Amino acid sequence: MLGGTRSLSIHNSTTIGEAQRELPRRRYRAAAVAAVATAALVMTGCSFAPAATSDPTGGPSGGPAATAAPTVDGQFAIPEFYEPPEPLPDEEHGTLLRTEEVKAPEGARAWRILYMSELHDGTPVATSGIVVAPEGDAPEEGRKVVAWAHGTEGGGRNCAPSLAAEPAVDLIDYFTYDSPFQQDVGVPALTEFLDAGYVVVATDYQGLGTPGVQQYTVLNSEANNVWDSVKAAQQIDETEAGDDMVVLGWSQGGGASVWMGQNTEYGEPLNLLGTAALAPAADNGPQFARQVPEGPQNATSPAHAVALQLNVFWGFLAAYPELEASDVVTEAGEEALAGAATQCVNHFAYVINSNLTDYGSLLQPSIPEDWQKRLDENTAGYSAPTAPVLVMQGTADTVVNPNGTSQYYERACGFGMPIQYTIYSGATHQTIPRYAKDEYVSWIADRFEGAEAPTTCGPEGSTQTPPAPIPTPSPVATPAP
Repeated sequence: MLGGTRSLSIHNSTTIGEAQRELPRRRYRAAAVAAVATAALVMTGCSFAPAATSDPTGGPSGGPAATAAPTVDGQFAIPEFYEPPEPLPDEEHGTLLRTEEVKAPEGARAWRILYMSELHDGTPVATSGIVVAPEGDAPEEGRKVVAWAHGTEGGGRNCAPSLAAEPAVDLIDYFTYDSPFQQDVGVPALTEFLDAGYVVVATDYQGLGTPGVQQYTVLNSEANNVWDSVKAAQQIDETEAGDDMVVLGWSQGGGASVWMGQNTEYGEPLNLLGTAALAPAADNGPQFARQVPEGPQNATSPAHAVALQLNVFWGFLAAYPELEASDVVTEAGEEALAGAATQCVNHFAYVINSNLTDYGSLLQPSIPEDWQKRLDENTAGYSAPTAPVLVMQGTADTVVNPNGTSQYYERACGFGMPIQYTIYSGATHQTIPRYAKDEYVSWIADRFEGAEAPTTCGPEGSTQTPPAPIPTPSPVATPAP
């Protein structure tokens, strides 16, 4: 995921795969860390009026929300809807806690949701998101479900995509001239998915919207949040959501999506038919160990890469109490971690870019063994996927290193499952959801129809090499300055 500045080696694939399957499920409370993040959230000048909420299965008492969280300088206040009960109810993960209807595309209904999930160690947490479902009669077996796993938004509660006044929209990319937001909002191809009759559900991940520290790139925590969002959607009667599902993820969410494909037990009885990943963060172990050739860069990517690394460190500190911040960041870096806790990622990267000329001054020169072990455990491709995989990557991506995505592909191909890898020449991290849309919409439809999955992998046991890039649809839009 990140540009390499590290020097330690990782274990062989068999060792890492075995370690991932044997991770202990320890329970702990990161209360002190959560308190820091909560206290640092500045809401001065923000106000909100709570909208109508409902019980888990009934309709809302007041129809679509008349008012939602307003924005102040692009930042959202946190409405009461996102505050979970204290203590959390003793309910199964996936239990729907509350809903709030919001504006939906024509011919559909949409809700914010609050539901139960679990961290990697089994700690229960409340998580938020949205659900969008077509109106009208559903098939007898229930509607197919597309689960959207969004990309990196940052560590602050107010970075949750569902906080937008109208979150049930086609993807509004932050890096476009018409976006009023400090994060990406919406779901790519939402309109197409609804027209096909699918239910669409999009988690915020725990710690975004809801209290607590987001366990960023801790893959079991992220994947659990996605699985449970689908189970929560099934409890809204109007969705008529069935068990058949496909997950589509981007960047951070791309890593979660491919992880789900190799770890399906938590999601049972959901039936995962495929995982589609746009520029997935699936190679953190090798990246931090400096085992990946450098990828594309531009003027702002070095600062952005440091912002991402600090988000990884902040999330891992919350997930793994044995880790120490001072082992991976300098004294100045420890101060900068406050930004990882409270700022949306593009704001955070701009702060770093504006205040420093030596971004490396925030980081220690190497990753110690205990940190590297945890990074390796959260790297996909060392275990067999259980469903077909689609990976889409742009050659001009300065956020997720294309060479790291190719390394994930080469590992995952070794298990004999169909993996389709498409490399789009000239596509960037921000343009890949748009330029690959025809491919993933068609691929997802084929998974629901039971069509044979395509693959670019060589025969099992052979040397795996990435396919040649294909032309990106023309013209390629010029990124905003």
